Amino acid sequence: MNRIWREKRSVHICALVFALIMIALILWTVRENELQPVSLAVSAVLGVLAVLIILLKKPGGAFAVVLNLIEIVAVPFAAMMMVQQFTLDPMRIYPQMIAVNALFVYLFYLLVSAIAGSFSLGYTIASFLLLLLGLLNYFVVSFRSSPVVPWDIYSFRTAFSVANNYTYAVDWKCLLSISAFVFMMALGWKNTWRIRSVLARVLISGLCIILLGGAGYLLQKEEVQDALSMDTILFTPNVRYRNNGFFAAFIGDIHLIQVEEPKGYSQEAVTELLGEVGEEDIVPAETLSAQKKPSIIVIMNEAFSDLSVLGKLTVSEDYMPFMREKMKEFGGGNLMVSVKGGNTANTEYEFLAGDTLAFLPEGSVVYQQFIHDNVPALPSYLARLGYETTAIHPYLASGWDRDQVYELLGFRTFLARDSFINPSILRGYISDKSAFDKIIEVFEERENKDQPQFIFEVTMQNHGGYSKDTADFHEEIRLTDLTYSNTQTRAAEKYLTLMKKSDDALKELIGYFEQQDEPVIVVMFGDHQPSDYITNVIAHLTGYDADASLEEHQKSYMVPCLVWNNFGMEMPKRPLTSVNYLAADILEAAGLPLTRYQRFLLRLQESLPAVSAGAYVDQNGTYHHYDEEDEAADSLLSQYQILQYNHLNDRRNRVTGVFAEPVVQ
Repeated sequence: MNRIWREKRSVHICALVFALIMIALILWTVRENELQPVSLAVSAVLGVLAVLIILLKKPGGAFAVVLNLIEIVAVPFAAMMMVQQFTLDPMRIYPQMIAVNALFVYLFYLLVSAIAGSFSLGYTIASFLLLLLGLLNYFVVSFRSSPVVPWDIYSFRTAFSVANNYTYAVDWKCLLSISAFVFMMALGWKNTWRIRSVLARVLISGLCIILLGGAGYLLQKEEVQDALSMDTILFTPNVRYRNNGFFAAFIGDIHLIQVEEPKGYSQEAVTELLGEVGEEDIVPAETLSAQKKPSIIVIMNEAFSDLSVLGKLTVSEDYMPFMREKMKEFGGGNLMVSVKGGNTANTEYEFLAGDTLAFLPEGSVVYQQFIHDNVPALPSYLARLGYETTAIHPYLASGWDRDQVYELLGFRTFLARDSFINPSILRGYISDKSAFDKIIEVFEERENKDQPQFIFEVTMQNHGGYSKDTADFHEEIRLTDLTYSNTQTRAAEKYLTLMKKSDDALKELIGYFEQQDEPVIVVMFGDHQPSDYITNVIAHLTGYDADASLEEHQKSYMVPCLVWNNFGMEMPKRPLTSVNYLAADILEAAGLPLTRYQRFLLRLQESLPAVSAGAYVDQNGTYHHYDEEDEAADSLLSQYQILQYNHLNDRRNRVTGVFAEPVVQ
């Protein structure tokens, strides 16, 4: 027996550690999920085999050659499929794309092995790195319902700051993938081949880098993607990653970090669309200063949504009674947004700038990718009209680079978490009640009582991590049709309970402003719906099927919006619009002057009431994909894209006046 088993104590310790890790993972999965005997058995077998392989001595002779070859060929391919298995069905990758993904993975394994000087160490390290990548993508999909994309690198700091507030759980697919990787790492460790020559290692490494770079460069070319029949539909990232495979989809998207100039774009095209803005076109300063202006309070409430848009819900009590009452009385409706489960800053940008994510690469984070100098937006424009502009965010100032971006958008003051003194805390976040109290504090303590205020707050109370138990919070709203209870259903009930607490806080805030004599507008809307692990519970109860149609799919991108005021302002009745139009709607209803760009948006809204990353809606209420042929809509969207590119991306040739100056109607 000693001929086949290794006797080193370190090997036995390593095998024991592997065994304990696998046992812990299996128990964790069993606790968090319904039992799946087949998955449990396969995971256990892979774990046992991994431990046995670790304990075996490395083979010699002809058997070693055969085993080495099998390991070298099989492990990278299996790793490629297992990265896919974490979140998607690896058997649904387009056949031609399997070879493309395999090319990148084999070159990666060879590169790491050349650097390490042995296939044993190289394959073990490469497998471990791909295991980490697969887990990262698994949790990203769990938290925001879309996969890792190249520009997520810009979001690392923000993601890290909130990572502690999420609950990390594995399902059976994840456990199978981890078990397979553990088995592959153990198997790869048994390879006996080495690359001893330093020159050979350098040459192989260099060749791998050149081939990886060249293949990656070619894969980003439109003609290559067409030749491979790649799925290039950006608004369904999960489907695209399923069809193209994780590696090809990710690498093929790298070029999208930069926005391509739209067809027909030029500075002259912008001027043709909106005209020149001369001194005679601008509202005189004395007219602006003489006009009575309302203070404008805007709350973008984290993950605030009404999940009854997915179907009729039976709950123990209404979770937003005040919001519903005021929406009927003062106007409001559903807003279509471009994100779900995360990327809050994108909804924020669409509101503040009037631009849309529809013309940007899927998964983009505008604040981090595209804003590097001043961009004309609602804060700078209202400051131009004489407003004091304040942003409030009861969390880290650095999140989504707000500490840099807010100033570039025109906010004169930014109050982050350290500006709150003894706030009430809920689930580790400052509560909406304390967040709204800060609005009142800013409003009351302003130095110039005659100066109108623009206060924009992004809340944190309802941030993800609903399955995590905390001593200060328990579910109070119940889904009464549920016949069972588990971590996910409790998380959904916690989420609905948070909506009720936000609704209660809003009632107090509006109660305060109802007592004020000066004109005030209070706006509240959500940034996105929660992640799939919450909405899946609702879908199970209501029968909601996001894949039934584009209209059904977009219901997952609906959030409620209220525009309240205390001076009789009437908002247009819009049952559905999109967040990019909202600011222009509010300014027009308030009787404030508009920019040329804002007037364009209002004209566009008449023909296309909602425009977001996932779809646009025409005046008949029909939902459309962007690749559909519609001459009239295509012309309007092309105009919008040209103007947005000049506004956001072509800062050297920006026609600033059309975005920044109040013009005479």
